[in-house]
Amino acid sequence: MAEKPECAKLTAEAGDLLALNRPAENAELWDFVRSWLRRFQKTDGDKAAERFVCLWAAVLAWAAKGVKDIGRILDEVYLAHCLARDQKLAERFANLYKIDKDFRKRIERFITAAPVFQVAWLQKNAVGEWDPGQDRRAFIVKAFEKDPLAGAFAPACARDHVQADEKIPVDWEHVFSMIAQVRYNLFHGGKNYRNSGERQFLEPAMAILWEVWRFELPSGILLSRVSWLRALLRSGFLAQEVDNKITLAEETEANKKYLQKLLAAGHFGTLKNNILLLNEPYVEESYWLRAVDSSHGSAEMGNADDLAIMDTHMAGLVRWLNQIGIGTELSCDGHGEKKPSFIAIDEESARLAAWLLNFRVPQFNPSGKTVKYAGAGPNPNAAKPAERLRRMLDAAEWLAKNRDDLKVMVAAMRRVSAPKTPPKPEPVPTREQGLKPKS
Repeated sequence: MAEKPECAKLTAEAGDLLALNRPAENAELWDFVRSWLRRFQKTDGDKAAERFVCLWAAVLAWAAKGVKDIGRILDEVYLAHCLARDQKLAERFANLYKIDKDFRKRIERFITAAPVFQVAWLQKNAVGEWDPGQDRRAFIVKAFEKDPLAGAFAPACARDHVQADEKIPVDWEHVFSMIAQVRYNLFHGGKNYRNSGERQFLEPAMAILWEVWRFELPSGILLSRVSWLRALLRSGFLAQEVDNKITLAEETEANKKYLQKLLAAGHFGTLKNNILLLNEPYVEESYWLRAVDSSHGSAEMGNADDLAIMDTHMAGLVRWLNQIGIGTELSCDGHGEKKPSFIAIDEESARLAAWLLNFRVPQFNPSGKTVKYAGAGPNPNAAKPAERLRRMLDAAEWLAKNRDDLKVMVAAMRRVSAPKTPPKPEPVPTREQGLKPKS
């Protein structure tokens, strides 16, 4: 009779720890984490091994600040057991598995292939590496016939589950132990996973770890990589994708000249014959916005649709309002101090603009010709400068994507005349007013 699986061995080194201490205010830690995440996000997608190493370094640095035994922060196995034991990560994993269909499919594919064997052990015992064309179950049975020692596969209880003819539990402890083994294989055999079979574990392990852990990062530390088309639309450029190329044939000459300046400032690429020739298909939006912020001028000169004279985070919103038929005179993104606002050409345009922008979530208030961002909902983050500026970009993107329909809507609304104010009724004389004075 098969023995009951000893799943407790997956977190035995963590002792009585239930959850890691969350390092809140620790500038040194977050600076270190940020440096690794930059490399993680900027490394090409086909270099999965390098990307995973960068992510793992960031996660372990974070975990080292939250363990009980600071004397063991260099013990990677101890840190891994503490991460597997953490209740908050386990709860988040369970919630994602429940509500996110794509996440659930990725987990099921990953754990169906369990266990993950130590590549060095496979090589030493002449088992050979798994061929994706081979049945995974048959490969596992063959490997277990070699009687691997503890530590040669993960999760450590996998053989017990297999012998008991039961599935490996789908929980954070078991999945994270597999992720940790994938990482160990990078340096203890296998190196960059040249074998296509073993490489299949690398990318899902990295994706699962990132999805569960990234919520631990403080606001503002993440780098946002967006497609170039999105970046341009959010900044107000008349760009469109044709035959997998981004063209600006409909853009004004002034704005194309300005775009060339931005591309040169950030070393992003160039614009040739109205076609964007880029070094990479994606751009880190914070870098793009820095280039815009350092290149645009003041509103003292230029035409109303010149993006070079508009504020970094307001240019897109204003440009698309103008494109759908709502004229503006001035705008300001607040420069991180005040709330973003713009001035329409008349009060009717201001009311119409506020109505459109509030179509999804009430967040803009009109007052005369001025429309000011007022925030959205009870979320306190909505009042933070960085969040206010991001909302301006989001509003611009929404206007850009729906500009054809919104243009028709605005024209229709302008044809609807406001109800006339009825004339005031003549005052009815009171009884006292109708009486003649006594003689």
